[in-house]
Amino acid sequence: MPVVDYYSVYMVQDGDLVDEDVAIVEPQQAQSVRSGDYSFSRSKYLLATQVYKDYKTEFYGGCQFKQQQKLLVPLLSSCGYTPRKSAVRANRIEWEHIVPAWVFGHQLQCWQNGGRAHCRDTSKAFRQMEADLHNLVPAIGEINGDRSNFRYQMIPGEARMYGNKVNMEIDFPQRTAEPPDNVWGDAARASLYMRDRYGLKLGDAQEKLFRAWNNLDPVDQWEQQRNRLITQLQGNDNPYVTHYRKLGDNADSPSTPLGKTAEAQDWVDRLYALVMQHKDKLPYAVVSLITLLYLGYVQFRRRKASRKTKAG
Repeated sequence: MPVVDYYSVYMVQDGDLVDEDVAIVEPQQAQSVRSGDYSFSRSKYLLATQVYKDYKTEFYGGCQFKQQQKLLVPLLSSCGYTPRKSAVRANRIEWEHIVPAWVFGHQLQCWQNGGRAHCRDTSKAFRQMEADLHNLVPAIGEINGDRSNFRYQMIPGEARMYGNKVNMEIDFPQRTAEPPDNVWGDAARASLYMRDRYGLKLGDAQEKLFRAWNNLDPVDQWEQQRNRLITQLQGNDNPYVTHYRKLGDNADSPSTPLGKTAEAQDWVDRLYALVMQHKDKLPYAVVSLITLLYLGYVQFRRRKASRKTKAG
């Protein structure tokens, strides 16, 4: 059976432009390609020189990085990173779209007519989404490439493809990715923001996952600071960060875990809440498994309630 090179296959399929996301710091990037328009190139410059000027930590591995001439490069030893396959991309920082360009691009007609390059040339809406600072984070290039356009999902097991200390998981056959639990909320809040701001479609399973991640990983000091810096530069905030609160069944309503009131919670809800209160003392694999089981239980309970309503 031939070995499938998922790395190269999916980098072609996800619509990425070769080397497009590399973190190169050049002054000319500061000038928008179109006057008064949106520019991914300009956003990359602002991220490097303004947003991450004093917080040089990449998103998925927690590696520190530095500027070396015009490039941002990771200090792999700072997080124990071991290249999985591509040493070249492992040794550079790239700007990762939390909601991939492939995802929001595919919801526009321009993508069907020529992919990312065509959308950038013909669609102001795409250029705005591509350049939105709230959706961009620094990542080790190899992980950026491996994640590709894969959806976020809980992945069973603790495969450590990038070294024992790097808790970033990729399931190539299933086309899914799970970031470290300390950025679950960051990824969720950026995704919900993109959905709301640009009217993107988000599946029920993804929305449930993001609400859970938002609740499990609250906003921290850096995320608040990042949100303030981007608000100053871009003119709008991410409300899920500015006005952080736990999310229930409806993404705009605060509640106890996944929308149950204290009176209506059953023993599963109470057990889940108890586990989450002590999650820092439990093995990550246990917390991940319990979260997967709980999300499945909530979905089952909702379907059961829906059938009762229809029957009544």
